[in-house]
Amino acid sequence: MNDLEKAQKLLITKLMPLKVVSNKSKISYDTIRQYASHPEKLEKAAWKKVYTLALIYDELVSELTK
Repeated sequence: MNDLEKAQKLLITKLMPLKVVSNKSKISYDTIRQYASHPEKLEKAAWKKVYTLALIYDELVSELTK
């Protein structure tokens, strides 16, 4: 799974509350909500935002599989 897919999965499946994702990623809550509602917007998002969301996804998955 690439970083874009991880970021989309994190937001679409709402594995954690969007407010928490916003706080952890330092991406505004409004932006996170837009990405959750329209995940295709992540395709044109800054690479750093996608990468940050992918890291949060990886962190969450590693904690869940402990």
